[in-house]
Amino acid sequence: MGNVNLKINGLNVTAPAGSTILEAAQAAGIKIPTLCYLKEINEIGACRMCVVEVKGARNLVASCVHPVAEGMEVQTNT
Repeated sequence: MGNVNLKINGLNVTAPAGSTILEAAQAAGIKIPTLCYLKEINEIGACRMCVVEVKGARNLVASCVHPVAEGMEVQTNT
């Protein structure tokens, strides 16, 4: 599957392809608050607690369900 390179809060991060922004952030030691997220049990992003800003996206996205993409730039604290 390979890896994806992205930036989270200006930090270069490498994450497995298919992982979510939340998983990439957690692996890099970046905390994003969650409320309803339970891996493989409740992956719907309903509470919106984990929303982040993705450069170029029209809206904020739920990091617990949004997949990483090559070159993506994410801000967790805007």
